[in-house]
Amino acid sequence: MSTELTGSNKKTVLTSSISIIIEWYDFSLFGFLAVVLAKLYFPSENETLSIIATYSVFAVSFIFRPLGGLILGRIGDSVGRKNVLLLSIIFITVPTVLIGLLPTYEQIGILATILLVIFRIAQGFSIGGERSASLSFLVENAPENLRGVFGSVSLFSTCMGIVLASAVISFISSILSPEQFLSWGWRIPFLLGIANGIVAYYLKKNVSESETFTKLKESGNIAKAPINEALQKNWKELSLILGITIAIAVPFYIIFIYIIRHAVAFESMHISQILKINTIDLFIITLFIPVFGYISDRVGRKPVLIIGCLSSVITSYLFFPLFSNDALMYKILIQICAGIAMSTVAGAAAPYMVESLPARVRMSGLSLGHVIGFSIFGGSAPLVATYMIKQTGDIGSPGIYLTFCCVISLTAALLIKETYKGKIS
Repeated sequence: MSTELTGSNKKTVLTSSISIIIEWYDFSLFGFLAVVLAKLYFPSENETLSIIATYSVFAVSFIFRPLGGLILGRIGDSVGRKNVLLLSIIFITVPTVLIGLLPTYEQIGILATILLVIFRIAQGFSIGGERSASLSFLVENAPENLRGVFGSVSLFSTCMGIVLASAVISFISSILSPEQFLSWGWRIPFLLGIANGIVAYYLKKNVSESETFTKLKESGNIAKAPINEALQKNWKELSLILGITIAIAVPFYIIFIYIIRHAVAFESMHISQILKINTIDLFIITLFIPVFGYISDRVGRKPVLIIGCLSSVITSYLFFPLFSNDALMYKILIQICAGIAMSTVAGAAAPYMVESLPARVRMSGLSLGHVIGFSIFGGSAPLVATYMIKQTGDIGSPGIYLTFCCVISLTAALLIKETYKGKIS
């Protein structure tokens, strides 16, 4: 792979970035609207039980992410990364639009709840395949000296998609009355998925297959059973990838997704206020992801990962005590600091994960390590946080879980081997 940035490289980054933003916009709407969906599809006299039910569906969708990752990863390792990227667009767009059209529990009863669960599972299946495909596709198309930057584009675009979802919901909730938003306004962000899906499909259809995979296919070196091969030959790398992933998944879903419900329930904040703060803070920390990807291209993946994980341990310990402070500035400051620590890990983790696995099992390996790690730890984080508070009565108790998870990632970062100067094949 050349060290020069070409027009083809730039096109790959731009089209991939826009497509990923659109897909993660679709996927993120459910988490931001959990408070609303709980009232409409899981009605209960006990608000906490409604929220727990909604977060359980949120977590269940993450259980199906590994399934999507493994099935689509198998396809990606056999017939190409691009094909998976195209399939993932279809699989995310259809259920997103259907959620926007779905009648409520009050209108059709338990069927509404069942259909919501099915549509959310379909979203999870799709996004599981997208993650391993986009990471592999971007890093394999990168110049050797910019793999960190290209890899970080995947996670950068993921966060930008989430920022977009937060911004759209924040804007709509601010121009409508609470009654209008609860009645029909919440549907608008989901229905925008129609246009988003068309744009994303067109963009991905017009990019070329990864050069690395093309050479692999021409040489006849395609793995017959990539999942089994990855488990047998690369289990150490998979374990470390999973460990590193925890410091991205758990902090993100606690400090940017769960925190919306926490702020409304325990900090007397209006949902539109916390969504505005969330959107601004998330946008700020997202800009740091490619910066740390670039730094990892200069100094290596390992030192950046160690610094990021150590920072995450510190900010996780301080997060809830500072967020509970009456001063709004403390809430904003600790969210940004914890987010930057997470961005540090994300910027170096993206290229490291791809570089540590051979091309013939790369997508399947990323599904086993990164996607499963995100699913188990990230998808369950809001549910764990809610349950811990319910059991202990301490609104700061999720901080214990958050800190513990980041300690696991720090241990993994200390154990990894440096990969940034090696060739990927």
